[in-house]
Amino acid sequence: MLVCAGASLAQHVTTVDKLPAAVNGFYASRTQTQLPCEVTPAKPALNFGFRFQAGYVLRTSLDLYQGGGKHHWYIVFRVTPEENPGEPVYFLDSIDLPADPQPGLIAVTSGAFFVGQGRYDVKWSLLDDLGRVCRQAWALDARLSGKERSATVLMPASSAGDYSWHPATVAPVVSGKHPRRITILLNAALPVARKDAGTAVSQWGTLLSMLASLLERMRADTVRLVVFNLDQQRELFRQEAFTAREMDRVAHLADGTERWAVDYHVLLKPLGGWDLLSDLESKEMHATAPSDTVIFLGLPQSSAVGMPPGMPEPGRGPRFLYLKYWPAKPVLPPVRTTLKGYGGGRFPGESTLPSLPSRSDQPDPIEESVNHLNGKTFAISSPAMFNKAIVNVERTKGR
Repeated sequence: MLVCAGASLAQHVTTVDKLPAAVNGFYASRTQTQLPCEVTPAKPALNFGFRFQAGYVLRTSLDLYQGGGKHHWYIVFRVTPEENPGEPVYFLDSIDLPADPQPGLIAVTSGAFFVGQGRYDVKWSLLDDLGRVCRQAWALDARLSGKERSATVLMPASSAGDYSWHPATVAPVVSGKHPRRITILLNAALPVARKDAGTAVSQWGTLLSMLASLLERMRADTVRLVVFNLDQQRELFRQEAFTAREMDRVAHLADGTERWAVDYHVLLKPLGGWDLLSDLESKEMHATAPSDTVIFLGLPQSSAVGMPPGMPEPGRGPRFLYLKYWPAKPVLPPVRTTLKGYGGGRFPGESTLPSLPSRSDQPDPIEESVNHLNGKTFAISSPAMFNKAIVNVERTKGR
């Protein structure tokens, strides 16, 4: 049995000698009991940080863990370049599962990693603390498409890395003074319809790549990162002096079974999303060490309730901007709803969730609140648009 980790770690590059003893050598053994799960690989695509972003969506039933208290997963996989097969890159992830999950609950989580141009072999495994294992293997072919051939890929060919990877040197986006202090407010709210699971996790991976690129290119003296969920009306994470080396701390904040549930307290507070935005903006405007620029980053949002009175008013303080990622098409394929050879082709207890109304049918509360503060919204659906937005952010001075 595996030793349950006390804290959840997001996936990161590791080495064989640093793997936990329970998973070291997992490729050599084929004697474990099979864990029914479904893994959908993601085709490598050039992301907003000009790396090829690959990954996977994991999906399995939590009925397997009912009545047994807390449980734990290790996810460990290796990525081997075909042109340099002697030097694979190992990745490790560690996830604590909820104790005694409700019947019929399907866990959906994802992982992402970066590669340079080239072909790669991926061998992936999930091991739980009951000695069961799920394995998958696939090949990756990372190459520029016709429209991308003029782009410069920042990662060297035949290399792989996690969200903390960055080039040895990065030229500033523009010359001149950059903001000394920046706050990034990252919205972790994603689509919740079951059929959108694959799309949702790929969008979260893209938001993380945008966050990593902002940290790399903005050249601020210090960055305050706040992760919140507008749908759940709560703040999830806050850290001063955040750096790319700590990206693993936020990688799983959009995962978890809570995303499939609706808290009745949220339903009782139709203005709760506005209250959260007001609180986030007020904290920035009255901070002891205020930022020069505050950047909201997230997917389009919606609110059935218009902006209420009492929201923070524009005045002296930080400049508010909104980088709204509007994906042109999903990066990952939709997650299939069947699992061959298990439970008659379906996960036990699986039910269908209704689709939610399109977010484009209603006003975006983040955009409304930023406009109210005389800020600016950038709709982004391509790396070129993202680069243009960063140039504009760099040229924006705090007031």
